[in-house]
Amino acid sequence: MTLLRAGSPMLASRAPCRRMGLRRMASASIPSPLPLRRSGTQWHVSAQAAPVSSSSSSSSSSSIKGGRCCAGADADAAAAAVSEAPAPAPPAAEAGEVEEAELEAKSEEYSEDMQKKMGTTLTYRHELGINFNRILPDLIVGSCLQTAEDVDRLADREGVRVIVSLQEDPDMAYFNLDLAPIQARCAERGDVKHVRFPIRDFDPFDLRRKLPKAVSRLAREHNPANGTVYIHCTAGLGRAPAVALAYMFWLRGYQLDEGYELLRGKRMCSPRIEAIRSATVDLLVGTEPVLATIAVSRTGTATDFKVAGLDVGWHQQLPLEREEGTGRMVLRRMLQPGRYAYKFVIDGNWTYSADHPTLRDGNNINNYIEVMGRQVPEHLAMAQQRLLTPGGDLTPEERAEMRALLCPWATHGEDGDGDGGEAGAEGAAAAPQQDWADKLP
Repeated sequence: MTLLRAGSPMLASRAPCRRMGLRRMASASIPSPLPLRRSGTQWHVSAQAAPVSSSSSSSSSSSIKGGRCCAGADADAAAAAVSEAPAPAPPAAEAGEVEEAELEAKSEEYSEDMQKKMGTTLTYRHELGINFNRILPDLIVGSCLQTAEDVDRLADREGVRVIVSLQEDPDMAYFNLDLAPIQARCAERGDVKHVRFPIRDFDPFDLRRKLPKAVSRLAREHNPANGTVYIHCTAGLGRAPAVALAYMFWLRGYQLDEGYELLRGKRMCSPRIEAIRSATVDLLVGTEPVLATIAVSRTGTATDFKVAGLDVGWHQQLPLEREEGTGRMVLRRMLQPGRYAYKFVIDGNWTYSADHPTLRDGNNINNYIEVMGRQVPEHLAMAQQRLLTPGGDLTPEERAEMRALLCPWATHGEDGDGDGGEAGAEGAAAAPQQDWADKLP
């Protein structure tokens, strides 16, 4: 196996933040830095002993010495009290600077992680506040809400009536986000609904698996005729645009590649279009997992072979085992039909193999495996091939099937404009929502 070092998911290049087209609303004003004087890392409090007055100008020298001794003792006691007292807290201005620096460091770390795992040069600056772009008249994609005031801004300025959060709890904990005030403000207003549907960050397989229910939940909560829906993850660059794109493809009448270009023309982002293609086949063809094999024949002096990616994402690594009789290093795994990107991790080094199929993902070169499904009727096999190929589209019959499966409510009309009106709202209220969602893969 010829191993070539390249921009692996762990070694992607960094690039400056692309801010064009992003609409930013700062969640709080940043105080101007104030000059502070201190010695080293300690804050000092100076103490001045009160002067000792003499009761008479003719006081003896012994009484003067005694007064000096008393004054010296008082000064020592004052100094001791100062040294034992807790150091005063730094000024609020410095505390704000420290907090801002911590957020900037976390944003930089998050951006580097995102670039490695998504193969993109995009960056995210959490400290700058919420940012978003309107994709359709009733659809906005953006970053996470940070304060209760963000609810008012979206509702009052953008007409948002539904907020769909795709964040997991660890995503919010990373940036110390408190969701409770945001949810409380939505409930207090009464005209904004907050919906959570967690999807794992940087995991295309988890995205593929959860896309159908995410889109169905979105369609259930959002009536395009009655306001705007705001979809967000953490940065609004991966999961949120992917759910928005799948929604546009499956329920709003857009061809997938055209919707992708429209979305990226409005917001610089990196939705996983291959995950949407595979999820479409999962829904229409009803695919089942099949056994897939990745093997390395030329191992050289390396001893530890692992694979990252596939269906477990870049967070985990799957070990290859030596095959008896052939000496090959082999990984066998049950996978649903589709295309899976992966990277070899050999003796701890991330790389790709020139002996296996490769694809370029942004600045990265990854290996991939194409998993074909079990034998299916010819018409389904042709549909599968069409839907997995760039430029492929749903037939009118397939669109009707997708609409019936994902949105059995009248909120999204057959023409794709979503104008359900009052009948749509009544249909959504009367639909057997939970039972229907349970039937989705």
